[in-house]
Amino acid sequence: MGKRLEGKVAVITGTGDGIARTLALRFAAEGASVVGCDINEETAAETLRLVREAGGAMECLFPLDLTEEAEADRLMRHAVDVYGGIDILYNNAMAMRMARPLEMPRADFDFTLTNTLTIGWIATKHAAPHMIERGGGSIIFAGSISGATFGSGFAGNGAQVFAYSVAKSAVIRMAIALATELGPHHIRVNVVSPGPIMTPQGAPVYGEEGSELRHAMVKHNLVGRIGYPDDIANAGIFLGSDESSYITGHNLQVDGGYAASGGQGMPDSQAIAVIDEAVGGFLSVDSQWATPIGAVLGS
Repeated sequence: MGKRLEGKVAVITGTGDGIARTLALRFAAEGASVVGCDINEETAAETLRLVREAGGAMECLFPLDLTEEAEADRLMRHAVDVYGGIDILYNNAMAMRMARPLEMPRADFDFTLTNTLTIGWIATKHAAPHMIERGGGSIIFAGSISGATFGSGFAGNGAQVFAYSVAKSAVIRMAIALATELGPHHIRVNVVSPGPIMTPQGAPVYGEEGSELRHAMVKHNLVGRIGYPDDIANAGIFLGSDESSYITGHNLQVDGGYAASGGQGMPDSQAIAVIDEAVGGFLSVDSQWATPIGAVLGS
């Protein structure tokens, strides 16, 4: 069992399932005392059981609604009361509704922004004073490759996650602003932006291994596979540990190279061949660089 987070107290929001459940298990295995929360009582209790059965230290408040400031305050005070302070806050809790921009009801747009963007600010607002009192810490936001500034934020440039992608883009910008604001207090603020991650909720979207649906999801990155919660936990442990003490205001994209390729995935050999044939003549002759490019291209 590693101990990269030995002696640290980590508040992780949304620990009921998926990535945050893995975060709770992995952070506890690395020596952190974990305080979780979720609005779903059944799944939150299951995560608590799994962490404790694995020998980890964990407390969890459920049901807990982070849209209510009093509840966020209660969560942070509980961490301080039980474990003496807060060293790490991982803002992972999220809820969204899907629709294309011109079809989305206002209520669904507001719901998605509140439950994807605003709750992270609320949690940070109530955790930061305790971290300042502690002498510093690390705040990590769950971003998304959907928040990148190209395309629609979803495979195939579909706009189904319109409001979510807008919210996640704002999360990334918020983290940078908070890194600036909290830097004087020795609090680092960073973002982990996942690409497609196979979670129980994501399974219907990402399909089975070898399926056409899975291929449609992974062809947009450079690694050629789907991501898993442990990929995100690896990044979270690093940013929560002292190993990343010189890193703040950073958006760590854990996306298999989706962003690096501009969402285009592996090089398109057919397109490259066509382009090579079109431009190869003037690109391969040194003397032609003395000719104005417009003349070479026939414009």
